[in-house]
Amino acid sequence: MGTKKSQAVILTILLFVLFVLIAACSANTAEHETALTDLQVQVSESPEPKELNPSDLLAVHFIDVGEGDSILIVQGEYAMLVDGGSAEMGTTVFSYLRGQGITALEYVVATHSFADHIGGLPDVLRRISVKNVLLPMVYHDTSAYNTFLTAVEGSGAEVAVPYAGHSFTLGDAVIGVLSPSPDDEWENKANYSIVLRVEFGSTSFLLMGDAMREVEAGLLDSTARLSSDVLKVARHGAMSATTNGFLDAVSPSIAVISAGENNSFLSQEVLRRLNSADVHVFRTDENGGIVITSDGTMLGVAVDR
Repeated sequence: MGTKKSQAVILTILLFVLFVLIAACSANTAEHETALTDLQVQVSESPEPKELNPSDLLAVHFIDVGEGDSILIVQGEYAMLVDGGSAEMGTTVFSYLRGQGITALEYVVATHSFADHIGGLPDVLRRISVKNVLLPMVYHDTSAYNTFLTAVEGSGAEVAVPYAGHSFTLGDAVIGVLSPSPDDEWENKANYSIVLRVEFGSTSFLLMGDAMREVEAGLLDSTARLSSDVLKVARHGAMSATTNGFLDAVSPSIAVISAGENNSFLSQEVLRRLNSADVHVFRTDENGGIVITSDGTMLGVAVDR
């Protein structure tokens, strides 16, 4: 996409975000909910709990995309995709969705602008109906990100920038946004990752994107609920995240690391931390695709290998 086209797309997104932020600042909670619901984003400060349908499961698919991230979340008839791996994995992700019978997505979340997270999303946006795209308000002038923005514009999806304290629903699952905050200023764009905590019944999943130890420290100082049954380890298991203090606060039973074979991120020290905390670790470089299901009380894990 040319420079003028890139600027036009990002300007459209920023103008949309400005409208949402102005509405949020000038309205009470009910009005805030109504304004965003009109945009089909359903962001609210404190969602009403829903009664679970025991016949419906939550399934969280950690798709094997090599050195990158892509997570499919399905609850009942609703589905969302968090990241799409690198550009060469776009067809793989699309094929996986179709293999799961996914023909429409309520949400596509681009956690941040790095190519190994958003590169494959254009293939999905062009070939599957998407209602909402969530992304952080940080522009990254790269070919991969500009291609992604063009695909977002062409998809016709509503675009929103969620911040800490917002939440939305996917069927009977409640998804809270823990980071970033509107006043965050980070040198490394990975720290603008949209961090999500998924609750389904009494079970929970914490999806960290590529957020590093600086974000972890901020979350530890916040009032955010961190304890989760499943932790999607940040930054592909790199030393720059998953600190001991943060791991203690999350206290997961299961950790998932999305990493490619012979990857440059995965740290033996992080693996030792997880082992010392008695966390059961699953890795896409060893296990291939990983699917964790929840009935609201119990978790089940299935792996490709």
